[in-house]
Amino acid sequence: MGIAAGITHFFASILEVIQGIFAAILHAFQFVLQCFVDLGKGAANFVEGTLGFAIHNFFILGTIAAAVFGYLLYVQRQGSTPVSRTMKNK
Repeated sequence: MGIAAGITHFFASILEVIQGIFAAILHAFQFVLQCFVDLGKGAANFVEGTLGFAIHNFFILGTIAAAVFGYLLYVQRQGSTPVSRTMKNK
């Protein structure tokens, strides 16, 4: 009975080694695939952050430009700019 159990355990351990090799190969493929997925997620987050930054700055700069344009229209409707009025008085 001891020899039969030893042979059974020997073949079982060989099968476990083969299963371990296949599991290692599978995990290596999963690791590589997960790296590509994480790389894609990182790139998407970078693009999202960059576009968000650009859009926010676009609206801030647009607001400033609109204020300057509004001031220029206001000054134009007054007839002359403050600088030209002081030059005319001299």
